Amino acid sequence: MSAHRGAFARPHPGGVPRILAPAAISLFAGLIAVGVVSAELPAGVTRLSAADAERAGAAIRVNRRVVSDSTLVEVAPQAARLTLLAISADGGRAALADQVGESSGALILADADGSQLRIQLPGLIGAGYAADAGWLAVIDGRGALWRVESGSGRAELLAAGPFIGSPSVAHDESVLVLAVSSVQAPYRSMLVRLTPATGVAAPVAEEELVYGAFPLEDGAIAIVAHERGRTVVRRLAEGNDRLLLDLGPGAINAAVAPDGRRVAFEQDGAGIFLRDIGGSASQHVGAGSRPCFGADGSALLVRRGEESVVLAPDGSLLTMAAELSAFAGSAGCLP
Repeated sequence: MSAHRGAFARPHPGGVPRILAPAAISLFAGLIAVGVVSAELPAGVTRLSAADAERAGAAIRVNRRVVSDSTLVEVAPQAARLTLLAISADGGRAALADQVGESSGALILADADGSQLRIQLPGLIGAGYAADAGWLAVIDGRGALWRVESGSGRAELLAAGPFIGSPSVAHDESVLVLAVSSVQAPYRSMLVRLTPATGVAAPVAEEELVYGAFPLEDGAIAIVAHERGRTVVRRLAEGNDRLLLDLGPGAINAAVAPDGRRVAFEQDGAGIFLRDIGGSASQHVGAGSRPCFGADGSALLVRRGEESVVLAPDGSLLTMAAELSAFAGSAGCLP
């Protein structure tokens, strides 16, 4: 998607062999050995109780704590290295992938009580929970969009796509997602709204290279897009599209606060910067990558190597966090 990796930056999955990773094969065999595959579930779905997961060496703990009026969720996997795809709005459920890309892999739905579902899909790219956490929208490694039920793991294909990024499920259960020309070469990515009942995806914005979309508290949508050699933030509301900020040519991985007052972004390897909407100066808040705001916009989760930190708007450290961390209800900046 060009040198501007944007809010959905990740290694592109092209070229990943279509085989299960050895660790995934070993883990799945172990789950079968302890007798946790249920005939009542759809094919390719495994349910684990907390005790089953402990015995299989696959326990996943979903821990919640309040940081600056936002719920920070830390996920602690016991076994293989996982990628965090989504956190529910209440922070009680997490969606993870045993690998990201085109290769067949497991979507893991972990609950705060220690139970989990493992669903085999043709690869994984991104996911987003519905408001009630009853289901989630999932993009597989080919770019197809699925509806996956949180309780049963039943997966229903919604649209072939291709799509990329972290889909966002609105209160009316429509899905905001980036439609691309190709998963391997997304030189064109348009924000669309897909209606699950019909599978129809209608354009939401005119921009042809959108990096990320962030639902705002007032019902509007903020988008981060490429425009004439620069990265811009625009506000979409009731058919109106207006420019909020011009971040220049070097800004990547931008995130917009839910209250719409601030934008955080990386700048040419110099770390994380904040800018107020309507402001002309950016404030450097420290080293790191992939910033993501808490629900009230007063805390910023930043990745630093194999750990994460939560910063205040002035750059001061609020707390350390586990590597697999996100604010509850985070949209647009995972994985």
